[in-house]
Amino acid sequence: MSDAPTAICFDMDGVLVQSEDHWVSIQREHILPTVAPDDDIPLSAITGRDYTEVYPDLDGEYELAVSREEYERLFEEAGREIYSEHATMLDGVDDLLADLREAGTSLALTTSAPWDWIDVIEDRFGLLHHFDTAVSAQDIDAPGKPEPHIYEHGASELGVEPTNCWAVEDSHAGASAAVAAGMTTVGFQGDGAATELPMVHHLAGDAAELRDVLFE
Repeated sequence: MSDAPTAICFDMDGVLVQSEDHWVSIQREHILPTVAPDDDIPLSAITGRDYTEVYPDLDGEYELAVSREEYERLFEEAGREIYSEHATMLDGVDDLLADLREAGTSLALTTSAPWDWIDVIEDRFGLLHHFDTAVSAQDIDAPGKPEPHIYEHGASELGVEPTNCWAVEDSHAGASAAVAAGMTTVGFQGDGAATELPMVHHLAGDAAELRDVLFE
């Protein structure tokens, strides 16, 4: 087995947790038509971001029909349903993370998801024992993705400089954040529609390709 990076920050949704198809469906069919019935908000405006930060941006650009509280309630209800009933784990994720740890790689979970959702995933799948640290956007007193702060914080928690750390991301906002932090960034395109990620250093289309990239 080839050497793995010495430290990696993993996004959760769309990478380790296969949830994007469900999020795309519920956002297109329910959340966005409720929030802005007379506008066509692109999914890219919200994907990969902390939903609690997005409302002011949308309110400045679109004609919104709900309050910020109602907007956040829609996401909270959707998250509880998706993570408790529909989300699955990436094929072979336990083996991948265990092999990275065996190779001496330090691991951080760095996600825009709130702890309520992380806790549901932990109860269902027991994910967190693989990680040295887990960081939610809720833990950061700074703007979330696409700003680099969550990745800078994740690297700090692992005791490395961001430039000595890798990141695995599936969204444009998340990949932009990791690159802005100075990390070698892997774009994962194996969950739902493949997002264009021109800023990343490597691409992986499925779990096998992700393993190959990380152990190349």
